[in-house]
Amino acid sequence: MQMKVKICGITNEEDADYSLKMGADIIGVILDFNVKRHGTEELIDRIKKTHPESQIAGVYTSMPVTVGKEDYVQLHFSHSPGDITYVRNIMGKRVISVIDFHSGDIMGKIISHLGAGADYILLEDRDGIIKRKPQLVGLNMKRIGIAGKIDSSNLKQLVELNPDLIDVSSSLEERTGKKSFEKIDEFFYSLGERSAVR
Repeated sequence: MQMKVKICGITNEEDADYSLKMGADIIGVILDFNVKRHGTEELIDRIKKTHPESQIAGVYTSMPVTVGKEDYVQLHFSHSPGDITYVRNIMGKRVISVIDFHSGDIMGKIISHLGAGADYILLEDRDGIIKRKPQLVGLNMKRIGIAGKIDSSNLKQLVELNPDLIDVSSSLEERTGKKSFEKIDEFFYSLGERSAVR
């Protein structure tokens, strides 16, 4: 499986268009108005109309009651294997299960959440995932992604881990909620062969 890139915190169509043009595999839209870089289900609808083949993750900070046209539901809060099973089997959505490195028993959660049917586990350290690299070396990264202050300065070191997913957000911004096209260009250039415009 080729490593996928998810660009999260998308708040507008222009940033979604550019991210997809440059090679993003998944667009993340945060569906919580308490988060500064939030979007809406209406934004997801508009992106889908313009880019019908695009993959979009609706990012939830609590268990969703209903879901819209997003392809993935990202559970970005403390959740159980049962929550994953519910989203997959009842809501009919693929799941990105976020596990915070500060939450303890990382390996136990990876095993249980993959067993519950998570499509991806996203290991996150908001202080910077690069400092967790020694813990991740040798880990089977199939269906596992990483997040936390990833940018062009540490990207090559992290790609060496062979994650199936890399998630970037604030490191590509010019200001909160607005992506920098220059930083997006630099990011994909740092990925080498992924830099070619699709």
